[in-house]
Amino acid sequence: MMGKPSVIMDRCAVCGRSWPLNQHHVVRRSAGKMYRNGVELKKPTITLCGSGNTSGCHGLAHQNMLHFRWVESRQPCGSYGMPTIEAGHWEYILLDEPTKYSKALEMEGWRRLDGRG
Repeated sequence: MMGKPSVIMDRCAVCGRSWPLNQHHVVRRSAGKMYRNGVELKKPTITLCGSGNTSGCHGLAHQNMLHFRWVESRQPCGSYGMPTIEAGHWEYILLDEPTKYSKALEMEGWRRLDGRG
């Protein structure tokens, strides 16, 4: 997910609350660095509500109850053999209990993160 776009808003991208807000690192800061063609890929963040790592949607993410994934889509740029544009969007899943990311990826219930709460 490194190199994917961040979601920076004036409210929580999941529930819509306007305060308090934090930028959640989708890829843990301790995960190291990744490079493509010699350029470091940024770690994306998503605006979530909560104070620190213990409350609101930000707390749920740190408690492994709120997960995010990037869904790739390729869109044709034109006809006559023109290349495709790499695009995509964020999705999230909110669970009732802590769940490992690998298991959450196999579950149904992922929703598109549209930022409307």
